[in-house]
Amino acid sequence: MKFTHALELIPDRVSTLNNLSVVKIRQGKFTEAEELARRATSLEKSAEAWSNLGIILTETGRFDEALEAQNHALECNCLYPKAWLNKAKTLLKLNRFEEGLEACEQALKLDPTQHEAFHTKSLLLKELQRPDEARKTYLKSFEVRTVASPVVVTERHTSQKGEILIASHNPVMDDTFKSFDKSHLDCPNFPGQLASEFREDFHFTFVSEGIAMRPSSRKQVPQPDAILNNCTNGALIYENGNLHELGEFLESFGVPIMNHPGKAMTTTRDESVKLLEGIPGVLAPKTARFYGKGKSAQILAREIESQFQYPIITRTLVAQEGRGMAKVDSRDALIAELSSGPRDEFFVTQFVETRNGEPFYRKLRAAVVESTIVIVRVDYDSYWNVHGRKSEKRVPFYQANMYLLDEEKRICKDPETALGKSAVQALGEIRNRIPLDVFGIDFGVDANGSVVFYEANATMNLLPTAQKQLPNPKEQNEFLKETLRKYLCSLVSGKGRN
Repeated sequence: MKFTHALELIPDRVSTLNNLSVVKIRQGKFTEAEELARRATSLEKSAEAWSNLGIILTETGRFDEALEAQNHALECNCLYPKAWLNKAKTLLKLNRFEEGLEACEQALKLDPTQHEAFHTKSLLLKELQRPDEARKTYLKSFEVRTVASPVVVTERHTSQKGEILIASHNPVMDDTFKSFDKSHLDCPNFPGQLASEFREDFHFTFVSEGIAMRPSSRKQVPQPDAILNNCTNGALIYENGNLHELGEFLESFGVPIMNHPGKAMTTTRDESVKLLEGIPGVLAPKTARFYGKGKSAQILAREIESQFQYPIITRTLVAQEGRGMAKVDSRDALIAELSSGPRDEFFVTQFVETRNGEPFYRKLRAAVVESTIVIVRVDYDSYWNVHGRKSEKRVPFYQANMYLLDEEKRICKDPETALGKSAVQALGEIRNRIPLDVFGIDFGVDANGSVVFYEANATMNLLPTAQKQLPNPKEQNEFLKETLRKYLCSLVSGKGRN
């Protein structure tokens, strides 16, 4: 590293100590960073050195010392905006919100392009119970950040073999008020998992579709070797109405694209069912899209009843992980559900009973990487809407039924024996009909050995998310990781599919 080499040549250069301290902070190496910062503060009155020390002390939970360090920074230079910002962050940790807000205002007065200052201000306003101002300021933080750059660049390593761009839908700006960077890096499905799992192998950059597609922003997006398209919720692409622009943006780089948005458009819940029509051994429950705008719950109920029999499942267009779903067993229940909130567009699916006399419902997930299919997890629940084991709420259920983990291992290790040869062949036919490159299939198997299709799309988590005490089968997931690694290598070498 050039800063380390420069420090060897001139050990007491404060600017080098400060730069190296910042690098160590970004790497999370706070002990080393603190040593460098303290050394710099001992050599001269450096606002940057004291401010760096304040950041380190805040990150390591020494908030009173951190505040003192930031005050020292401002004594060195009261016009240093970063010191005011870092003081505001420390005051936020100390629950001194009014003082923090004053520090933020000082930071923004000195430098109104500090997106972090707007973000910190939004958090302070939220704590001060000023929600409208908080949200307005939060949105401003994103606006200022995207003017500076629409991309989030991850850490570089010498071992990285290629540049991969992850293009996602615009971040969800909810009440968590995540920062611009964190909202991208916390990508909730498998492209985010890949960026975390393979960060030593490939360098990842994140962009949001709407932001990066602007002509002024497109120039700032670095040239990748391959693209992982995470704009794969077909219903959301349809809702946004930007399929053509999104496709043009991704294609403009001239590199392989995993899961082109044009392919994703064919995998909405209703379109997927159409794709699978006529496959022997596959039961794809009827799914239809309904439009509720301007219609009463009674009129909608009659429309649905003309096509479906109870029980049915209603769900929103874009929600995942079982959110926005309801099982409805009667007209009264359906009208109550339709009256519970706005229903401009939604899906209805015919409910299929799959317990086969067993005490629990079961949902299997297969991960597909080009032609390879791996069953990576089997989840159980006494409730029809089966969830995975990501939430701690699922732990007691499994602790009371630990044999289910052994059953999962048995199925994943030898699905043909556990599920039947016809079920495995049916999965292969489903794969052949779905045009995506990498995706997941959620399914069940009925008493006749037929695959009951739940969904297939690229919005799922494919790598494990289970609680540590309830792990998914290791062997299959390690095989999946290696398959994904080889696939990414083929993409960056220009040999991947489009």
